[in-house]
Amino acid sequence: MLEINKLELTSVSHHYGNSSDGISQLNLEVEANELICVIGPSGCGKSTLLKILAGQLRPISGEVLYNEESLYENLHKIRSHISYSPEEESFDPLLSIEENFNFSASIRCPDLSKEERQQKTQQLIKDLLLESKCTKIPGEHFQKLLSGGERKRLNVGLELTNESSVLLIDEPTTGLSSYDSENIINSIRERVDGKICFVSIHQPSRKLFKSFDKALLLDNDGNLAFWGSPDEMEVFFNESLQSLIDQSKPINQTDLLRIQEIGTPEFIIELIQLNLHNNFDDQITKPQANGERTTKKESLISEKKRNLKQFNTHLSRTLLSKLRNKSTIFSTLVISPLLALLVAGVLRYSESQRYIFSEAPHIPAYIFISLVVAMFLGLTNSANEIIRDKGMLSRERGHGIIVSQYILSKFIILLLFSVTQSWIYLWIGNSILLIHHMTEHYMLWMVITNLVGSSIGLLISVSIKSNKGALSLIPIIIIPQILLAGALIEYKKINPSLYFNNSASNKHIKHQVPEFCNIIPLRWSYESLIIAQNEYNLLSKSLRKIDSIKTELFKKKTLTQKDENILNQYKDAYTLLFGLKAKDHNEITAQIEHITNSLSRNSFNSNDYLNDGELSATQTFLNSKVRDLVTLAEIEIEDYRNHLEEKKPNIFLGKTKYIFGGSFNTIYINFLVMCIFILILLTLTGFILRKKLSSSSGHSM
Repeated sequence: MLEINKLELTSVSHHYGNSSDGISQLNLEVEANELICVIGPSGCGKSTLLKILAGQLRPISGEVLYNEESLYENLHKIRSHISYSPEEESFDPLLSIEENFNFSASIRCPDLSKEERQQKTQQLIKDLLLESKCTKIPGEHFQKLLSGGERKRLNVGLELTNESSVLLIDEPTTGLSSYDSENIINSIRERVDGKICFVSIHQPSRKLFKSFDKALLLDNDGNLAFWGSPDEMEVFFNESLQSLIDQSKPINQTDLLRIQEIGTPEFIIELIQLNLHNNFDDQITKPQANGERTTKKESLISEKKRNLKQFNTHLSRTLLSKLRNKSTIFSTLVISPLLALLVAGVLRYSESQRYIFSEAPHIPAYIFISLVVAMFLGLTNSANEIIRDKGMLSRERGHGIIVSQYILSKFIILLLFSVTQSWIYLWIGNSILLIHHMTEHYMLWMVITNLVGSSIGLLISVSIKSNKGALSLIPIIIIPQILLAGALIEYKKINPSLYFNNSASNKHIKHQVPEFCNIIPLRWSYESLIIAQNEYNLLSKSLRKIDSIKTELFKKKTLTQKDENILNQYKDAYTLLFGLKAKDHNEITAQIEHITNSLSRNSFNSNDYLNDGELSATQTFLNSKVRDLVTLAEIEIEDYRNHLEEKKPNIFLGKTKYIFGGSFNTIYINFLVMCIFILILLTLTGFILRKKLSSSSGHSM
């Protein structure tokens, strides 16, 4: 049984600024089981009234009562029983008709099983005469693949999947043929049993008008001009108009006779538009609300159960929509590889005649530009993500949208695209620049940079109302990061006023990061990837592992004969790795792996390896420009002048960070910072979205 069976409006008024548009002192009582038509001239307040009844626009005065409970004092509870279909299209244009209905039913009907929901939606699709088009995608505004009537039926039908006590539908027949209009109204009528149902219509035909049980007529100022059955309204206005003609009131008789020839209800609307109803002798009887409020009863309205397993619905809906979004596929399959070809192709240069990785001066530039690309792709992936959903979110807000699940589903889909875009980019770019065995590190920092960009894009998307406005903010987000990340402009050459602590004692510390720049995500990912390139390439990892074992052996006071043999093996291997040569990088990689494996088995023999070839291990894995950047940072950390306070400074590109008296790996710290960026941005996005969904100010999302 439906929980709401009575609606009462008491002196409800609402106006927009100083305009007269809105509704004025509306009093009304409505019982369930009636299909009510709201008509009137343009701007009379039809849509405003429905928004007020839907809990989406708090009136400036008066009260809206459902079962004698105030709607706006119990908004969270009562709104879950209201289905509101706005005039604007609010479905996903990239999902098929059937998919839109199924996802809608999943959100609105949590009590039904999957089979029951599918059965319900299939019947609704059949009733709306959309069965033959159920697998078609509606298409976006610039490429519509369904007719206007089909799109209207889909838009209205989404609310018919729900068993709500109150059904409010705004302008469902605008721009449709009489056949399509009658079909939509008939579909609504079939589902009105036990419900309070309002349908606003601009200019209904006589047949359509007569199909309603009651009609509510508003005049130009939003006043109630008539309330009753369509037949009663027609009789009243016909008699009143004839009376005006008979009495020969000072009104143009030609106009009155012309209006009299117009059919119902068009002639009624014209009388209202010309304000001729004010000349009627008979007073229009208007329903009055009870002067005395009854004693407040114990609440019989309870909040409808929410679907706590919305995550799969949001995830599936987002994934399907993304996969059918041509711009997203274009950026993934076309823009990513094109940018990789452009960036790596331009930066492939070394001093020698043949390109050699170790001598390439532009590897730091490649690292930085790649991270800028990742940030850019993340922003463009998500800057309109919530904006395009705002219609669906607005109409689904009363059905218990779980914001955290919605945001998480968006983030996971963006993660999938981020991984795909980054892999395509690096597969091409790293291959051109001969960056070997570093894919996992480059992937890590490109993906997390992309995700920070995606999180910023989601925040923009929930804060800005239009796609154009969101996209215009992307340069404002990107350009400061390019300037302040420490790659384009070295921090030692940056404006000193950016440092909050600009004392004379710190003047000699050239590579400290200005405090303001710590809010720049690219500064953290660029530093990490430079250090990773220098420290985690195959040769550096092998040398560091050998060096650590040598150090452990040197710490022993006495060495056994076995220890001495092992130490000699590691010394020989260390020397060999620095001078190792081969024909190509594959052969060098195989030899390095063979050396490390033989050391672990204590079977290493330097005579087993022939240094035959033109390419050395250092040329393959150690880039001199990257090494210089990290080495300079390490030298500055160890500078005696920086130890005046017995505390080592945190230097940009230093391998270690000194925090709270401890020393930490820079890459680990920076990864944590990037994760915090993402968490903060997603939390802000969720907070703003939750606030907008719970709002009753009437502003669009």
